[in-house]
Amino acid sequence: MNKQHDYYQARAARQREMAEQLSGSAREQYLTLAAMYEALATEPKKPEESPREAKVQVPELQPEPEEDETAYLQRRAREERARASNSDDPAVRRIRFEMADEYLRRAEAAKVA
Repeated sequence: MNKQHDYYQARAARQREMAEQLSGSAREQYLTLAAMYEALATEPKKPEESPREAKVQVPELQPEPEEDETAYLQRRAREERARASNSDDPAVRRIRFEMADEYLRRAEAAKVA
């Protein structure tokens, strides 16, 4: 076929030879390497695409919907409550719950305004 195919075939054969001399997990590792080299040797290459020219598909980023002040403050309150519940320190937990309450108070004030 080509030089690359021959190279990978030779590497696979060498890994199998080494695996014959071993046992257990070391043997399995060499057999796995041999299978990987064998797969590389038999993998068809597309002539029109080289790895350098392959185009990467980038998903189109959708703009996030704008968050109003009330939703923002409510989200921050939920985040602070979650952080408070994850804290082992009672003082930190108390402060975080107070911060969450303040965010909720501001969210209610923003609804009224």
